[in-house]
Amino acid sequence: MRRRTFLARSVGVAGLGLGAALGFDPDLGYRVGSALADPGPVDADGPDRARAGGAAEAKRTTETILTGTNQETEVVTVDAPESGPTAMVFGGVHGSERSGYLAAEDVAEWEFRSGTAVVVPRANRVAIERGTRHGIGGDLNRQFPPGEEPTTELARALWEVVERHDPDVVLDLHWARGIYGVHRGSVGQAVFPAAVGNAVERADAAIEYVNDEHVPWAMPFHRFRRGNVIDGDAPLLVHKVVGDLDRPGYIVEATTFLLDLRTRVRWTKLLASTLLAQHGVSHRPDVSVREESLRR
Repeated sequence: MRRRTFLARSVGVAGLGLGAALGFDPDLGYRVGSALADPGPVDADGPDRARAGGAAEAKRTTETILTGTNQETEVVTVDAPESGPTAMVFGGVHGSERSGYLAAEDVAEWEFRSGTAVVVPRANRVAIERGTRHGIGGDLNRQFPPGEEPTTELARALWEVVERHDPDVVLDLHWARGIYGVHRGSVGQAVFPAAVGNAVERADAAIEYVNDEHVPWAMPFHRFRRGNVIDGDAPLLVHKVVGDLDRPGYIVEATTFLLDLRTRVRWTKLLASTLLAQHGVSHRPDVSVREESLRR
C-alpha cells in the first residue's frame, strides 16, 4: 500500500546520527522505523507475535518481464499492510557485481510493515549468467537517457516497470573496484545521492551510521563516502529517475578492494535498509549473510 502524502509530513534528518534517527540497530533484526515518520511500535518478540495478534501480513507477488526470452527476469512486489511510500530496489544491472544482486535478493525477502517495495534482484540476467559487466546491447546502465526512450529492449522493459509503479525512491545496488577518493577513477565505498529533496542529507546520515556502527575502526580506508550528486544528465538508471520523474534515488557502491563478498553484501544491505527506513518504508531487515546465499 502507498500514500504519496506520507512523505510530505516528513522532517529533515540533517544533523542527526542515523542511530538516533531510527532509534535501533538493524543488526538486532527489529522492524525499521523512519526518522521522517512515526513507525509505530516495534514488536520486540518478533513477527510471530505480531501475526498471532491478528496483524495483517504483507502481500508478496512475483511477475516476470520479457517472458520467453533469454533476458526474462523477475520483479518482486511486497505490498505491506500499512500505507506508505513505494520504493524500488535494483540489483544485477551489471552482471559481474555479485554483492549488488545478492543483497537485492535478500531485500526482496524482508518483512515490510508499511509502503510497497518493488525489487528487481537480477535485472541483467544474461550478464549475470556470463559473469560479465555487460549483457546484450552493452552496458545496461548506459541505456537510460533522460528525456528519451531507453535504448535496448531490456532497458525499456525495466523502465516500464519503474513508470508503472511510480516510485517515491529508487536504490541501485552495485560494487566497484578500488575506493572512491583514494584510487583514481574508482567509485567503491560510496553512496551517490540524487539532487532531489533531502536525498543528500539522508545519504550522509546513512553513511555516518554504517561507518560508525559497522565499519571496523581498523579499516579507515573502507569508511563509506558520499559521491557526486546525481542530477539527471547521464544515461544511467538513477539519472533517468531524477531527470524524468524528479524522484530521489541512490547508487550504492561497495568495493572489492581487500573486502570479502560476505562483508560487501552485508554492508550493502545495511545501507539499503537505512535509506529505505529514512524514506518511510518500515521493514524488518535481515542483514546477516548465510553461506548458502553466497553460492547463488
